[in-house]
Amino acid sequence: MKKTLIKRLGILRRKDGITHQQFVEHWLERHAALCVKLPGLVRYSVNLVDRGRFPHFDYDGFSELWFDSEEALTAALQSPEGKTLLADLPNFAKDVSPIVAEEHQILWP
Repeated sequence: MKKTLIKRLGILRRKDGITHQQFVEHWLERHAALCVKLPGLVRYSVNLVDRGRFPHFDYDGFSELWFDSEEALTAALQSPEGKTLLADLPNFAKDVSPIVAEEHQILWP
């Protein structure tokens, strides 16, 4: 049986006044380096959206952060590392729509 995890998806729009390349570089270099420092983080991925291919999707990408429980997620975001991470969002994102979901791994490597 596969493990059930809690996942936080952060769906982002690029900050006005920066290029797509600046958005990607900040997210993958600066922000990702902060994210991997979150206590209790099990997995982390960044998913970039090609708005040219999907013009009706109003977001530029989304992140996935996996934790063993919602309590671990909450503790991570309230930690000093979490506060630093959240404070960095306005540096490259106009807004973020967070979703917390229970993930059931059906087919998983």
